[in-house]
Amino acid sequence: MTYIVDANLLSEPTKPSPDPKAIAWLQANEGDCVVDAVILGELCVGILGLPRGRKRAQLERWFEAVARTIDCLPWDAAVSLRWAKLVVGLKSKGETLPLLDGMIAATALEHGLTVATRNTRDFARAGVPVVNPFA
Repeated sequence: MTYIVDANLLSEPTKPSPDPKAIAWLQANEGDCVVDAVILGELCVGILGLPRGRKRAQLERWFEAVARTIDCLPWDAAVSLRWAKLVVGLKSKGETLPLLDGMIAATALEHGLTVATRNTRDFARAGVPVVNPFA
């Protein structure tokens, strides 16, 4: 099985006290993980928003290594169409999703992937298979 790893899980190893369950899951599934351009963008925004200093420099090096090694799925026409249908379908039910989570969900749906995240509620509402490595 291939997983699209959400930013909250992918960045877990950078925390001072990372969750042992999440770290074990990442190690066990390392070869089956991908991201999409939205997730890399989320991570980069978080890093660039930090003041310049040692922590930011350390995270920038980590990000560069991750971006070089992990497969990144593009945001393309098929994914954007899937996202539009997802948004309209949810809207017709009176529901919404956070913008970026909707974009990630569309990538997962288009590629038949399971999202690995702490935020299972939003992705499940979008009809995406989810796994919570923190649980």
